Amino acid sequence: MRFLASLITLRCALTSVTAKVCVAAVLFSVAACDRETPAYDVVINNGRVIDPESQLDAVRSLGIRSGKIISISKAPLVSETAIDASGLVISPGFINLHSHSVAAPGYRLELLDGVTTVLELEAGGFPIDRFGQQLGAAPLTHFGASVGHAWIRMQVIDPQSLAALATTGKLDMSGAAFTQQASAAQQQQIRMLLERELAAGGLGIGFLLDYMTRAVDDAERDMIFSVAAEYGVPVFVHVRRGIDGDSRGLDEVITAAERVGAAVHICHLNASAMSGVDIWLDKIDAARARGVDVSTEMFPWTSGSAAISSDVFSRNWRQIFAIDYADVQWAETGEWLTEETFGLYRETRPDGQTMHHYIREDWNRRAIQRPHVMVASDAMPLTSYERKVVPNAAGTSTRILGQYVRDEKLLSLSDAIARLSLYPARRMESFAPAFAKKGRIKVGADADLVIFDPETVTTEASYLDPFKTPSGVHSVWVAGQLSVQDGRLVEHVGAGKKITSLTH
Repeated sequence: MRFLASLITLRCALTSVTAKVCVAAVLFSVAACDRETPAYDVVINNGRVIDPESQLDAVRSLGIRSGKIISISKAPLVSETAIDASGLVISPGFINLHSHSVAAPGYRLELLDGVTTVLELEAGGFPIDRFGQQLGAAPLTHFGASVGHAWIRMQVIDPQSLAALATTGKLDMSGAAFTQQASAAQQQQIRMLLERELAAGGLGIGFLLDYMTRAVDDAERDMIFSVAAEYGVPVFVHVRRGIDGDSRGLDEVITAAERVGAAVHICHLNASAMSGVDIWLDKIDAARARGVDVSTEMFPWTSGSAAISSDVFSRNWRQIFAIDYADVQWAETGEWLTEETFGLYRETRPDGQTMHHYIREDWNRRAIQRPHVMVASDAMPLTSYERKVVPNAAGTSTRILGQYVRDEKLLSLSDAIARLSLYPARRMESFAPAFAKKGRIKVGADADLVIFDPETVTTEASYLDPFKTPSGVHSVWVAGQLSVQDGRLVEHVGAGKKITSLTH
């Protein structure tokens, strides 16, 4: 029957929008069709298509129309616009669950790195209906945000500082919202705003717990997880950080999630677990085995990044990170700090970003090889290229593909692509239906695609040159629109859309 079915497959050359008459005869049967068959907008022929969900890894050709994949063929397809991808990999567009990119300069770097959907889930946004307005009517990538508990907390406890943040873009994390406990009445206000924003389409709840260790008590923490359970969304949490390897912060949020049946996602596991990465992952695996909906991510870099006013720098940070002042850089200039300059910047530039070098490559390698650990960049806010930040936005995906797949052979190519695309889509799709059509290459899926050379793809960015774009990325497609070609942004193209839990 499979042989007969293959004989009656109608292979019509799709070269125009005019009607075609297709006739196939099989044995004594004749089937005929006479219908209008629109042309493809574009076809991508002869590429090595890797789809981790179906385990497809073979040379195929894709037909794209109206932003969707409508054909996957063993034979080349025909269209007025045809791309030859011979010798190149065609992958689903990458989905970054954890990025603080807030403007076009940051989104540009992520797009050049193959990211077609940029999400702000750790810190989140507020209010959701205004998140992304700064990107204009034609954003470079798809984007979305969780409901930012921290910003709601600022609205309730310290509204003047929130207004200042909106006006200047500068965040001082030493203010009341990050240091003072909320009253019962204030916690109720926070709850009401969380619920309102989730109803408006927020993609879960972003919870910067480590940045407000002194401020958030058990009641407020449990309220957040209770709201998440009620709305069926995850809490994306930066856990309270202890001394190198201490897992109590992880235990706290898993227990809170398990108690009320909430989902929880642990942000940048390698940066929080440090030398205890294996213990943390064992605990996550054990919780998953008990039925807890817990997931995690890592980034393939060796520096953390945080505002110098962050709560962690008010604690015994040198013991926590097992580093000293000489291991900290001022991000925007690359200056290595001393005790004196650290104190000066903390007093005069509380909004400034640090790069504190404490993560070991060995921790990253151990984390990335665990099943289902996703990749996310933790890219820092970037509104211009005048001030440097960590290079995460410019090279996280390509660092995984170049270093961990090709050079070190820690992952197969399909496994790496799954961690960059399929697994993030699955994390989101249960409460945000739009993600069911992302992270895959199949008929009906969104035509968000990355085409790259597996032999040359590599990260060029570094801590001293954080905006240098990667090599080996042939092209990036967002909703079927060519957005990157030969490592350069295509001018006047912006096919991205805002994604909320209400988007289909």
